Amino acid sequence: MNTISDKLKKSGFWQSVEVITLIITRFVFFAIMARLLSKEDFGLMAIASGFIAVGSIFAESGMGSALIQRKNISARHINAAFQGSFLFGFIFFVLMLAFAPLASRFFEEPELILLIRVIGINLIALSISSVAIGVLHRNFQFKEASIVTIASCIISYSVGVYLGTENYGVWSLVIATLLFTMFKSVGFFYFAKVKLLFEFNYKEWKDLFSFGSGMILLKTTSFLSSSGLNLFLGKILSPTLLGVFDRASYIKTIPSVYFGNILDKIMFPAMSEIQDEEEKLSKIFEFGIGLSNSVLMPLTVFLVFFSNEVVQILLGNQWNETVLLLQIMFCVIPFSISGRMADSVIRSKGLIYSNVKRKLIYVCFLLITVTTSAKFYGLIGAAIAVTVSYMFNYILVVILVKRIFNKTFQELFLKPMIPAIKLSIVLAVIVIVFKSLFNIWGGSDLLCFITSIVFLSGLLLFLAYKYPSYLGEYNRVTIEKVLKKKHKSN
Repeated sequence: MNTISDKLKKSGFWQSVEVITLIITRFVFFAIMARLLSKEDFGLMAIASGFIAVGSIFAESGMGSALIQRKNISARHINAAFQGSFLFGFIFFVLMLAFAPLASRFFEEPELILLIRVIGINLIALSISSVAIGVLHRNFQFKEASIVTIASCIISYSVGVYLGTENYGVWSLVIATLLFTMFKSVGFFYFAKVKLLFEFNYKEWKDLFSFGSGMILLKTTSFLSSSGLNLFLGKILSPTLLGVFDRASYIKTIPSVYFGNILDKIMFPAMSEIQDEEEKLSKIFEFGIGLSNSVLMPLTVFLVFFSNEVVQILLGNQWNETVLLLQIMFCVIPFSISGRMADSVIRSKGLIYSNVKRKLIYVCFLLITVTTSAKFYGLIGAAIAVTVSYMFNYILVVILVKRIFNKTFQELFLKPMIPAIKLSIVLAVIVIVFKSLFNIWGGSDLLCFITSIVFLSGLLLFLAYKYPSYLGEYNRVTIEKVLKKKHKSN
C-alpha cells in the first residue's frame, strides 16, 4: 500500500514536470504575443476574460474539490457532480450571450460583444474538466493529468502564435484559450474513466454541493482579487493602460501561482486523507510553508533586481513602463503562498466558510485600495495598493491558521521563514556583487542577467548534490528525498 509520503513524492514529480513545462511554454508564448499584439489587445482580453472568470466559478461549482474532500464517494456522487457542473456551465454560457451587449456599452468597447460570446464557450468545457480533474487528483493520477495539460498547452499556444503572425490580433489569444480548455476537458474525461449514469442523483448532488457552495463563495473572492480587479480597473483605466497592468500582474503571479499550484494540488488530497490527524496535518502545513518560502523568497530578491531584464525578454522594449510596476508587485510573492497553503488546510478540514470570511475581508480591502489608488495615482498607485493588500491578507492568514492548529506564530510561520530569510540575504549580496562588477566592466544588463542565472544555477546544483544543508532545512529534506541520499550536516 502506498503511504502518504509515497503519493506525495510521485505526485510532486509530475506536478513539477507540468509546472516547469507550463512556465517555459507560457513564457515563450506571451513573449512572442507581446511583440505581435498591441497593449490594447491584451486590455480587451483582460476584460473579456474577467467576465468569463465569473461564469467559470459557477460552471465549475466546486464539485471537483468536493469529490476530493469527501471521504467516501460512489459512482452516483461523480455522476451528480458532472450533471450539476454541466447545468451551471450551460446556464452561464447563455447568460454571457445575453449580457455581452451590456458589457460592451459599459466599457464603451464594441468589440467586446463578440469576444465575450465566443470565449463564453469556455464555460461548457470548464464544467466538464473541473469534475474530471477532481476525480484524477482524488485518485492521485497526477501523471495522466500532467500529460494532458502539457500536451494541451503546447498545441493550443502553437495555434495561437500562428494566428498572431497572421494578424488575428486579440482573437489569437481567444482561440488559444478556448483550445487549451477544450483539449484538457477531453483528455481529463478520457483518463478519469467515469461511467455516466442516465439518472439524476439529487441526494448525492446535495451532499457535494454543501461543500461546493462554499467553494463557489471562495472562488468568487479569488476572482474579485484577480480577473475581477481588471473589470474594476477597466472602467478607470484605458484598454492600453489596463493591458500594461494586466501583463505586470500576470508576470508577478507566475512564481507563486505555479509553485502554489504544485503544493495545492498535491497537499489538498493528502491533507484531506489525514484531515482527522491534527499533528500530521500541522507538520505538512509547516513543511509546505517552509519549502515555499525557501524557494520563493530568494526568487523574489532575484526578480526585483532583474525586473528590467525580465520585461525586455518577456515583453520587449515597448513595455518599459511595466518595470517599476513589477518591482513593486514582486514583493507580494512570499506572502501570497501563505494564503494558498491556508486554503488547502481549511478545505481539507471542511471549514470552507471560515476561509470565505477571511478572503471576503481581504478582497474588499484590495478592491477599495487598488481602485482608489489607480484613480488618483495611476498604475504606480495600483501596484503599491496590491502589495499592501497582500501583506494585509498575510496577517489574516496568520490569525486564522493559528486558531485551527492552536499553535504559536513562531511555530507556524516564523520558524519556516528563517531559512528563507538567510538564503535571501546571501542571494542579495551575490547579485549586488555581480551587478557592480558588470557596471565596472561596462557589460550589458542582459549579459549580467544571463551570467547570474548560469552561475547561480551551477552553484545551486553543486550545493544540492554536495552540501544541501547550506540551502536550508526544508530544501535539504526535499533534496534528500528526491535523490534518496542522506547527507551529513555541514
